[in-house]
Amino acid sequence: MTVNQPVVAMMMAMDRNRLIGNNGQMPWHIPGELAYFKAVTMGKPIVMGRKTFESIGRPLPGRTNIVVTRNADWSADGVLVALGLEQALAMAAEVEQDTAEPELMIIGGAALCSDAMPQTQRLYLTTVDNAYEGDTWLESFHWDDWQVVSEDVRDPATTGGLPVTYWVLDKA
Repeated sequence: MTVNQPVVAMMMAMDRNRLIGNNGQMPWHIPGELAYFKAVTMGKPIVMGRKTFESIGRPLPGRTNIVVTRNADWSADGVLVALGLEQALAMAAEVEQDTAEPELMIIGGAALCSDAMPQTQRLYLTTVDNAYEGDTWLESFHWDDWQVVSEDVRDPATTGGLPVTYWVLDKA
């Protein structure tokens, strides 16, 4: 039996200027965004940096949580620790998934996303058509590198008044 190699996928949200964070938090609150995140990532291994894990504050249930850190002494209950991106991807590829096309999900932060962008094959991207104040951008993302698989424009009445689009993009 051949084991399918999982698709390396990333899930991110950004504003029109590619802003993704402010002081370790998301600069906006979008009703439904957490439900969408949960639906896309449930049952899949998720890979995140230590600061992202600490901003969440706990392992996310129903998913294998892999935290990337350079600190070999760091640990947290309920997570696997990887000392680099390659180790994290190898660990995530070992997680058994009961799907025809398994995915592993990179969920942040910016440095990890930048490192992983060349290997990322699919991007679940939420765009907020607004500009926010913040300190962290998804500088490694460029529209020209991607082709649109799907585009779901949400009515601002359902997203707290924010103009939001959920994209699924595959590497061009």
